[in-house]
Amino acid sequence: MKIKILSEPIKYDGSQINPLWGFHQGVEGDSIIVFQGPMDISLDHMKDLEDLKSGKKIRGESLLHFILERFDSPASIRLAYYMQRLLVACTQEVLESKGVKTTRYGDDLFVGKKKLSVSIATSGVTSEKIHLGINLTSKGTPEDVETIGLLDLGIEDWQELGRSIAEMFAREVEDIERDIAKTRCLV
Repeated sequence: MKIKILSEPIKYDGSQINPLWGFHQGVEGDSIIVFQGPMDISLDHMKDLEDLKSGKKIRGESLLHFILERFDSPASIRLAYYMQRLLVACTQEVLESKGVKTTRYGDDLFVGKKKLSVSIATSGVTSEKIHLGINLTSKGTPEDVETIGLLDLGIEDWQELGRSIAEMFAREVEDIERDIAKTRCLV
C-alpha cells in the first residue's frame, strides 16, 4: 500500500472519495493519501443518506484527512467498512502512544464527550474508498456537535501523526495479506 503526504492544504468537499482520486495525485494502486485542510461536504458528494436526509452539515476549519483506496474485483462495501474500523483502531492506537486517551464508538473517536473525528466508507466498481478526518481544531465545526481538535490536545505535527497512522494501517494490511498467503483453506 502506497502512502503519500500532500504538503499543500486541500479542502475536503467529498469529491476526493470518488474512484481514482489518488491517481490524479500521482499515486497508482492501493494507497493512503494524507493531507490537511478545511472540510465542507457538499450535498452532491455526501455518501451517508441519514446525514443527507437530515440536512446535516459536515464541516470544519482544519482537519487531518486520510483518503484510502484499495482495489478489488469486485469491490465490497462490507470490506470497506471493515477496513474503516481498522483505520480508526490504528488511529486510536497511535494517539494513545502520544498520550491521548480516546473512546471509539463505531467509526468515531471521542475525547471525553467531544467528537474528534468523522469518517465514511463506500465502494465503487473496482475499489473500496474511505475518508477519515481528524479535527486539528474545533473551529468551524457544526454548532450542534461538541468537538475537540488535535491542537487542543497538544499535537501540532499533523504530517508526523498522519504518517504514523498510515504506516500502521499499511503494516496491518500487509500482515493480513501474508496470513492469507500462508493459510490452508477449507476443502
